[in-house]
Amino acid sequence: MKSALIDFFKKEDKTYIDQLKSYTIIDTIIAVALYVLIMIVYYYMGLINARTGEYYGEIVNISIIVITIILCLKDISRAGISSRNLIKSICISLVIGIIWLVSFSIIPNLKAGYSFLPLNIILDNAVYYFVIIAFSEEISFRGFIQPRLYPVLKKEWLVYLIGGLMFVSLHYPFQMAVRGMSFMEYLPFFLAGAPMQLVLHYVFTWLYRRYGNIFGATILHGCVDMTMGLFG
Repeated sequence: MKSALIDFFKKEDKTYIDQLKSYTIIDTIIAVALYVLIMIVYYYMGLINARTGEYYGEIVNISIIVITIILCLKDISRAGISSRNLIKSICISLVIGIIWLVSFSIIPNLKAGYSFLPLNIILDNAVYYFVIIAFSEEISFRGFIQPRLYPVLKKEWLVYLIGGLMFVSLHYPFQMAVRGMSFMEYLPFFLAGAPMQLVLHYVFTWLYRRYGNIFGATILHGCVDMTMGLFG
């Protein structure tokens, strides 16, 4: 039983591993450039939100999705868009995601006396969190940026470690700017949330590595974010 469980978590999608090891330094440069671009755009998006109240997250993240797809037009599976193991990845992600929602949102909020939001608002939130946030982050970062760090870092564990730090930091510029804080002022808030984000990063990465597509990771990512979208 123990051996079967270990094998389940260690199993990897061969195509994903082959792709990981096929990237070149040029791929790394393009990936890092996209990462830097996203960081800059998120920072200025936060500044605009803080100064005017306008939020451009939808158009920015949809643009990120489009850019990533354009960069992978020759083979979209290199951004994690693949039907490989699709049903398995969706099923396990739904199970984990539902457990997460029940444990961290539904039970605590019902106990606290909060009511569910109207269904139309929940559906709007679902589109936002699953597509605008989760899918855009998974296709751009997990699907495109992180695997292309391999030519420089050479080792998978180092790719996932450095990739995790990059993924967590991806949330820094917008949150810092929207709060009107300097880098050092926002640092304690960032460090408070970073450990959980890092753990989730490794779970999302495991789903991608295990099943060879980003859809499972997207579903779990969306479920995690939906803890903010069910109750008023």
